[in-house]
Amino acid sequence: MGGGKYRYEKDFLNSRKKYSMKPDDVKHSNELIDIARENGATAARIISAEMVVIDERVRLKCEVPRCSGYGHYLTCPPYVMPVGIFAGILSRYKWCLLVQVKAKDINSTDKSKGRIDPTLLKNNRELHRPFRLKLLQIVEAVEAAAFKKGLYLAAGFIGGSCVLCDRCIDDKFLEVCRHPFRARPPMEAVGINVIRTVKNAGLSIHLSSSKNVIWTGLVLLN
Repeated sequence: MGGGKYRYEKDFLNSRKKYSMKPDDVKHSNELIDIARENGATAARIISAEMVVIDERVRLKCEVPRCSGYGHYLTCPPYVMPVGIFAGILSRYKWCLLVQVKAKDINSTDKSKGRIDPTLLKNNRELHRPFRLKLLQIVEAVEAAAFKKGLYLAAGFIGGSCVLCDRCIDDKFLEVCRHPFRARPPMEAVGINVIRTVKNAGLSIHLSSSKNVIWTGLVLLN
C-alpha cells in the first residue's frame, strides 16, 4: 500500500505481510491491552496494520445516503483527510490496537415502515452516547499510554461521529474545536472498512440489530 494505492478488500489476503513482534513490542502490547480493558473495553486485540482494510466506498457511505454527521462535525467529512492520504499514513505503521465496547440493552433495529425515521436515529444516538463516550475514553487512555511508552506516533480513531458536544461549532473554517485534544475522527471517515477489519482480527461486530451493538475504535501504534 502507499503511493496512491489503497488496500482493497478483494486483494487483502494476497497483499498481507506478516510481522514478528520484538520482546519490547510484546510487552507494550500486553500492557496496552490491559489498559484498554481496565478502562472498560469489552474486547481489545493487537493486529498488524496490514489487517486494516481501506475502501473508498466506506467514505462514499458518508454521503450516499448522507449521514446525519456529514458536514456537521469537524471530525467528519468533508473536514477530515482524504482516504488516499490516510492510506499512505497507515502504510507507515506496523501495529494497531482494536478496541470494542458493547452497548447493552438497546434495541437498535429500524422500527419505521419506510425510510429510516429521524426521530429514531436521534433517540438511538442518545441511548448509545454513554457507550460511544466510553469508547473515546478508552482510545484516549491507550493513545496516551502508548505515547508515554515511547510510541509517540500513536493516533486514535473512534466509531461514529463525535459525542463531545451536542452541537459542533458553526463556522468550521474560522472557529476552532472546543475539545481539540479529545476529539477523534471516526474510522469510517478515513475509509476504514470496519466490518472487514474486525473480521480479519477475529472479533465480532454487531451494528443496527436486535443484538447489542458493538462500537469499535482503533489506535495506530508506531
